[in-house]
Amino acid sequence: MFRKNHLKAIIAADEPAHGVWLQLGEPSIAEIASLCGYDFLILDNEHGPAALETTVHSMRAAQAGRATVLVRVPGQDPDYLKRVLDAGAEAIMVPMVETAEQARAVVAACKYPPTGRRGYSAPTVRASGYGADPEYAAKANDELFICVQIESDKAVEQAGAIAAVEGVDMVFIGVADLSGSIGLLGQPGRPEVDAQIRKAEAAVKAAGKPLGTIPRPGHSMVDLAAEGYRLLAGIADSGALRAAFTADVAAFAPAKKK
Repeated sequence: MFRKNHLKAIIAADEPAHGVWLQLGEPSIAEIASLCGYDFLILDNEHGPAALETTVHSMRAAQAGRATVLVRVPGQDPDYLKRVLDAGAEAIMVPMVETAEQARAVVAACKYPPTGRRGYSAPTVRASGYGADPEYAAKANDELFICVQIESDKAVEQAGAIAAVEGVDMVFIGVADLSGSIGLLGQPGRPEVDAQIRKAEAAVKAAGKPLGTIPRPGHSMVDLAAEGYRLLAGIADSGALRAAFTADVAAFAPAKKK
């Protein structure tokens, strides 16, 4: 059943939301992260190994805190979108959206008729508490948060049209893949990449939609919030664990030299 969509409330208030990437597909990490106070958790099913069943367990675990569950889906498959929404996703992030037509198709797949064409099984799915919330279908279209990712030079050219699509709540600029699309993979700090980012920013802002992104050289999470970005996620669970383990091993190293 619906919880208060903490993320959507923050964005509506024009405040920055702080989240974390969860790529390992481990529900306990989702539980810990939510309890730590993040505004949202990105369950990364594009680059992570989690199956839908594991994703459901992570959704349940996240309910230990207030963090909104934002599922980054593998692609734009309407059948997958339908399943993850029925499973209880509170927000959706869709990668590699390059045209307004693709954005409209995403919205249609996520919304019940007459707004869209999402298949109806509301009385039986986890999203409605398996029917315990009879008002689920009536609320679902308004409560869902849809974020589309601009991640290529082609998408930058269409950024304004993508952002203007009704039902798109936010545009997220994926600077890593954007840099790769112009032959500068792994170099998001280059001026050529910055020029593409600025072009996309201007188009999205002109359409009146909020922006999300990740940090890049010269632009920290705090810097980006000051620049007007409203959805920010930097650290990933895998990287955080690696950094903590590396530091722990290094701290013990003097003992091995004796």
